[in-house]
Amino acid sequence: MEKDTHDKLVEAYLEYFKASEKFETRNSERTHRATRKWLRTIRSLAHIRMAEVHEKLLAKKAANKQ
Repeated sequence: MEKDTHDKLVEAYLEYFKASEKFETRNSERTHRATRKWLRTIRSLAHIRMAEVHEKLLAKKAANKQ
């Protein structure tokens, strides 16, 4: 079963949280890169999810008009 965007976003946040904790504990280049990677992933998934939410609302409004 393929995960939807919401699930991917939640997983990305959990990975970011772990990476951020490591960065705060061990402030290094590697932990810095990992933290920023997950932040970019979250941002990307958030844009996709925003579009999904918007499309769902528009579909509901269109269905209600008919």
